[in-house]
Amino acid sequence: MNSSIQHEPEPHTPTPLPAPPRRDTVIMGRPDFFSVVIRMVGVELYKLRRRGMSKALVSLGMLLMVLSFIGIALPALFLAGAPARNQLPPRCTPGNTLKPPYCLDHAANAQDLANAEQQKHEQLQQYNGLLGLPGAINTTAQLVQFGGLILIIILAGTLVGGEYNMGTVRLIFTRGPTRTQFLCAKVGAILISCILGCLLLFLTGITTSIILNLLLGNTLDLGFIDITWGWHFTLYLLAQILNLFWYGILALTLAILGRNTAAGVAGALVWWVLENILRGALLFSTPLFHNLVGDVLNLLPDFFISNNLAALIQNQAAYIFSLQTTPLSNVHALLVILAYLIIFLGISWWFLERREVTN
Repeated sequence: MNSSIQHEPEPHTPTPLPAPPRRDTVIMGRPDFFSVVIRMVGVELYKLRRRGMSKALVSLGMLLMVLSFIGIALPALFLAGAPARNQLPPRCTPGNTLKPPYCLDHAANAQDLANAEQQKHEQLQQYNGLLGLPGAINTTAQLVQFGGLILIIILAGTLVGGEYNMGTVRLIFTRGPTRTQFLCAKVGAILISCILGCLLLFLTGITTSIILNLLLGNTLDLGFIDITWGWHFTLYLLAQILNLFWYGILALTLAILGRNTAAGVAGALVWWVLENILRGALLFSTPLFHNLVGDVLNLLPDFFISNNLAALIQNQAAYIFSLQTTPLSNVHALLVILAYLIIFLGISWWFLERREVTN
């Protein structure tokens, strides 16, 4: 009888397969936080560039800018093409209440035609304030604050809401980047979109205005430009970009809260409209109160985000266009805007971190 102990064979440990060689075209970036965020920003910008909606929004913004300036210049273009004789006063008739020099009681002579030509030239010069520099910059800025704001709200709302609508947010959260990096990438893409969009719209508007102004026969005068003017114009552009960026962050936050594009776009537009309505209501109701309530109502608009954004723009426009500054200082406006940005970005981060993405 064999009493030797039978030992079970040790399990065979499989030899790990070697990792397949990586192709030369695949470049692994650095895994630190900011490097990942920068690469994700690039991905977001690539998606925006490839989307048909982004191209449509940019084209629509440029088209609206061109058409707006054409609409402003259209009466002047008709005036420039019309003969100077059309500027002559009407002929005096027995039943006409007009008297010379408001009507002509004789056939138009050379002096009358010269006066008509001078009047036509003066009327064309009035359009130089809207189409010439620096007036065209103010006109362009007004269009950017309205049209550009709506476009950036739509773009920012779809940038986040589209991830929830299509269900790709779950895939993104399970592929490595953290939710904080996800939020930072979206914010970075919105900021770059605001910068590029604002510069593109300004360039389109100013170029269109200069071309139309030259067609009217007006000269291009750049004698107002100096170092001080250039500095304040740079700050003016940055204030315009900040205005667009804030409403982009508002649309981003509301899209995250509502988990769809409609919540971000509609919510940001409703905020913009209601804040302007409330500001007007407070302006008319404040004089009705002569106590502490009136003081509070009078102070409340100073902390509206739209008022502070407008003050930041107006304070720089005062140097560019020789206008009056607002009672709100730049420091006050910047602190209020910074507080709003921190609050809304904090809300976005908290909901992203705490909420389970189950659908």
